[in-house]
Amino acid sequence: MKRYAEAEEHLRAAVALNSLDAAAQELLGESLQGQDRLAEAKNAYGFALGIKPTHVPSLIGLASIALTEGQNRSAENYATQAVELDPGNLEANLLLSEAYFRNGDFNAAYGQVLSARNLGSTNAALFFLTGKIAYARRMYADALDALQSARALGAATDEVFCYLGLSNLALGDTGEAEKEFRLSIYKNKGNAMAWKGLAETYIKEKRWREAGEAVEQAARIDASDPETLLDGAAVRMGTGDLNGAVRTLEALRARAEYPSITDYYLGHAFLRMRNDAEARAAFQRFVRTWEGDQALLDEAKAIVDRLAP
Repeated sequence: MKRYAEAEEHLRAAVALNSLDAAAQELLGESLQGQDRLAEAKNAYGFALGIKPTHVPSLIGLASIALTEGQNRSAENYATQAVELDPGNLEANLLLSEAYFRNGDFNAAYGQVLSARNLGSTNAALFFLTGKIAYARRMYADALDALQSARALGAATDEVFCYLGLSNLALGDTGEAEKEFRLSIYKNKGNAMAWKGLAETYIKEKRWREAGEAVEQAARIDASDPETLLDGAAVRMGTGDLNGAVRTLEALRARAEYPSITDYYLGHAFLRMRNDAEARAAFQRFVRTWEGDQALLDEAKAIVDRLAP
């Protein structure tokens, strides 16, 4: 019933009667976690594991808190233990898949979420996780299908709408993408990913004023985000401010690590400025580092060959 404070009161009474009751300690952790008292919840889960090291619900609780706190490697470790102890536990499988996803291991995440789907129970959370992992693996049609299933089952968070927008945009449906991004922003104006997606939608449609406004909103949330800077450079190129675009892109390229697509944009900016030498150098860097869309790689190689001295 999510009446966590009342639950805590009774569970503390239970623990006082028998401090070695692992189930009571774990439930106490749940009641504290439900009140966002995460440090206390972790202590309760840890106490339960001290009593019974194979207590799966406590491992699930610690994995969940680790994800909340951004401790994704710890989450993966706890969830892995839980799945090994109880392979048929849907929540443990979902947490492990989410941890893999956040750690950038999209293949492992996809395999794990498929295992979860094979358990026979489906819900909105499972479809949403499937959708965002499929999107990360560039399986855009599969992502859209899973995300639509999540929405049909009642999922209506800003994240769901944002990934629906991203999937539609990747599939070329800018009208649906704009609608979904707008819904995401309506739910949460602080969703930077939705603002960036909206900017990229407008860039694709060459609606430069709206694109610039969306970039400004994303920059208010995180002005140093590489994707936001790239979108800003694209808007400058679209409006003819080539020098401004180059300044932005060169500043981004000066970072120790920068997105390789930066060199693709730089190459095109220099091409428009008729600076063939700099354009060729940028496209050469892009060819050496790009691991994405093959069409962009082929285009860059053709330009490098065409600009050869």
